Amino acid sequence: MIFYLVLGTTGNIGGSESHEFHFPAAIGEDRLYVCESCGYGANEELVTGTANVCRPDSTADYSRTPFCCPGCNEILTFTPGIEVGHTFLLGKKYSSIFKAEFLNSKGKPEFFHMGCYGLGVSRILAAAVEVLSTATAIRWPKLIAPYQICIIPPKAGSKEEGAGNMADHLFQHLSSLPHLQGDIVLDDRNHMTIGRRLKEANRLGFPYIIVCGKKALQDIPLIELHTCLSHDDVLQSKCLTHSELFQHLQQDSS
Repeated sequence: MIFYLVLGTTGNIGGSESHEFHFPAAIGEDRLYVCESCGYGANEELVTGTANVCRPDSTADYSRTPFCCPGCNEILTFTPGIEVGHTFLLGKKYSSIFKAEFLNSKGKPEFFHMGCYGLGVSRILAAAVEVLSTATAIRWPKLIAPYQICIIPPKAGSKEEGAGNMADHLFQHLSSLPHLQGDIVLDDRNHMTIGRRLKEANRLGFPYIIVCGKKALQDIPLIELHTCLSHDDVLQSKCLTHSELFQHLQQDSS
């Protein structure tokens, strides 16, 4: 995922320096200025107090005041963002108050240099979905997806109904893999068509959707694997043998 690391204010926590971590998002409440040339970034509060205003280019259309990057003097780009983390370099601010010391290599006492951080756990979840999803489908980062895999067996009474046993086998076998235990859903609503359940699974954003359809009844059974990791509504699909599917899912976990 794309994120911005920008300088922030230390506020009441104090310290000599702080950094904020933001996901870029149009609905973000934070106002950031970043340099596309050298990577410098800061929130608007710091920029307006420290950065110089660039000499306007008569050929450019500026909707905001053009600030110069203090690192390379290029014009900073404005972007809204959602803050998901904040780090603080506290130095000796608190260790000196609490007399928190250690003995250095020369055996002399020194105050600890301290730091702290804060993560918005629920905000990370909401911000990731906001940034990655489309208008019609949720897209999760794999690390925080509620489930990794949805297995869809055939509809009851259909010509492919015999592939249902393979779906059950896959559920049991994949669930035995350490990195997938408790991370697989078997969509056993077999009164519904495969297509309808596939559409719903795509909208819910399972990173992987496995379909056991008519190709699973061939002499060499093939299993459909649909991947929902791109930032659009289109599924990336392929047909794999049983061993190829396991190899793919095991490699993807490493």
